[in-house]
Amino acid sequence: MHTVIVGGGIVGAAVAARLGSTDGEVALLERAEIGAETTAASAGLLMRTVVDPEPFDLRIRERARERYRELREDGLETDRIGIVYVAESESFADRLADSAAALREAGIDASVLEPDELVGLGIEPEGLEGGLYTPEDRVCDPAAAARLFADRARAAGVDVRTGVSVTDVETRDGAVAAVETSEGRLAADRVINATGPWAPQLDEAVGIDLPLCHTRGPMLAVETSDPHEGPTAIFESKRYVRPTERGAWLGAYRTDYVPGQRYDLADRSVSASFRESARELETVVPALENATVVDDWVGYRTVTPDGRPLVGETGLEGYLVAVGLSGQGITLAPAVADVVAELLADEADPEYRRRLSPTRFRD
Repeated sequence: MHTVIVGGGIVGAAVAARLGSTDGEVALLERAEIGAETTAASAGLLMRTVVDPEPFDLRIRERARERYRELREDGLETDRIGIVYVAESESFADRLADSAAALREAGIDASVLEPDELVGLGIEPEGLEGGLYTPEDRVCDPAAAARLFADRARAAGVDVRTGVSVTDVETRDGAVAAVETSEGRLAADRVINATGPWAPQLDEAVGIDLPLCHTRGPMLAVETSDPHEGPTAIFESKRYVRPTERGAWLGAYRTDYVPGQRYDLADRSVSASFRESARELETVVPALENATVVDDWVGYRTVTPDGRPLVGETGLEGYLVAVGLSGQGITLAPAVADVVAELLADEADPEYRRRLSPTRFRD
């Protein structure tokens, strides 16, 4: 059995690491370097926190957390700085209070903050309605995590190739037969699409239509005169502040599903309107006052209608997907890899199979 994983971001690398110990030959193909594209453009959040959680959401996050604990033993450095969701309306504050209760029931350290308690986290409370604080959440260098998964894959015998583009998927009699690459044809009994925002293009090449849309995540890196030592703050208005060693990253956390929405993935420009919106955060996070912008970039997310990934088999025999992470790619990657391996071994939990099925949105 020949399995080809397309895409060497954190999801593809995690899948490769997981499949390396199974029977058959496995290849991971990445057109650039491991973790150098969408993964590197992310904020590197490792979150157990989720707003309006269902038990399944907490279960899959806990599974990923266990895998990251193993990766930390392999050398992944993480910082436990916590996350605070910040309410800008009473209705969202109520949702955060309900979410905190559900998180606590699952054994997660979660507390509801009154507006004046936000001051202790470096947030000016005027005009805010409170927050949900989970101090155990972590951040990491996402590209480093992807490289560690790729190292695990190589150690398990996976053929990891970088600088190799997949240009087409060859099918025969309704099943995958091979992939065409920039280096030639590679026979394949299975192809796993883990290409992040490029996933729709590969799906379309084999005639698969899945409910995926793009969202755009512009980011600014700023340096501050004094360190910002608070948690990552995610505001109801979809803006966030992720502390760094020299200042912070300011980003847009857009995860709303818009049917058919596609962007030009080569467009990495950051709009003037986002820059203005991001700079307004200095009135809410005083540590950002007079911060200097030192870099900017754009990350693209691939989002599903329910905000959960698409993982598993499609209508084409041998063609699987691990896509649509909906802004949780870094958090969920190793759990998604587990699910892929269990599906291939026909050992997947029925709830995972049902909740993540690529065909679950069909009428």
